[in-house]
Amino acid sequence: MKNIITGLLLIILSGCASNPPNGPVYDPWENVNRKVFDFNTKLDKTIIRPVARGYRAVLPDPVENGIGNFFSNIDDVTVFVNDALQGKGELAGNAATRFAINSVFGIFGIFDVSTRIGLPKHSETFGQTLGVWGVGEGPFVVWPLFGPNNMRTTAGLFIESQTTYLPPYFTDDSGVLFGLTALQIISLRAQFLSASSVLDTALDPYLLARDTWITRHRKATLDSNERLVLGSNNPSDDDELDELDELDELDEADELDELDELDKLDEADELDELDELDELDKQEADELDKLGEDKPAT
Repeated sequence: MKNIITGLLLIILSGCASNPPNGPVYDPWENVNRKVFDFNTKLDKTIIRPVARGYRAVLPDPVENGIGNFFSNIDDVTVFVNDALQGKGELAGNAATRFAINSVFGIFGIFDVSTRIGLPKHSETFGQTLGVWGVGEGPFVVWPLFGPNNMRTTAGLFIESQTTYLPPYFTDDSGVLFGLTALQIISLRAQFLSASSVLDTALDPYLLARDTWITRHRKATLDSNERLVLGSNNPSDDDELDELDELDELDEADELDELDELDKLDEADELDELDELDELDKQEADELDKLGEDKPAT
């Protein structure tokens, strides 16, 4: 009940800030998020990543794949629930059938029989479901161990803790639950070891991780494969651009006016020069007339 109440409060908070698909990332807690991100990065480099590398090196591929399939099979429960909540009947049936077949014929999901017979794996989270229902993303947040999230997906974590992350009905033994949870984290981390090199070489790993996560979450929520470019859809930005365009037009008009003034001055100068030439011509004519008058008759 405590988890449910907390989750509802987070849902209410997350509804306070909605983001369009191409809108900017709402990250008001960036300073704190960066510190948590650094903590997670150090924990990953010193403990989780080395253990995941050892895990991959020691375990044969069939065993490693079997462990991954086991946890993926449990995740199909969450996928089924969220497909149903989003009104995706066919996909919900797909997830339910996968879970049933893999649990029985795949020995608790260790073998992914469903994929081999044409029922591919897909993913849905409660955070995506809330997005489909119109709940806003809320602020971006980085949690210790759980990593990048927003307030909407954070609310979903409380629900998914009862289905995906080794639900309490799986076993009552806290030691077993702790061990299996640790194994799940290591198994998941081992699948994404190649992503480490990308973050390690990034100019700003935090921004890369944040924007990548936001983009993937928005595309998954919208069921879209189109390219999303995170930017600003703020109308005020358009207004500012319009104002700048108007100023540019005024500047251009002013420049044209100045050119017109210069043209007028040039024309006036040319007229003055012509007038001066006319005056010189008149003076020369007068001088010639005087010379004619002064010349004695023969």
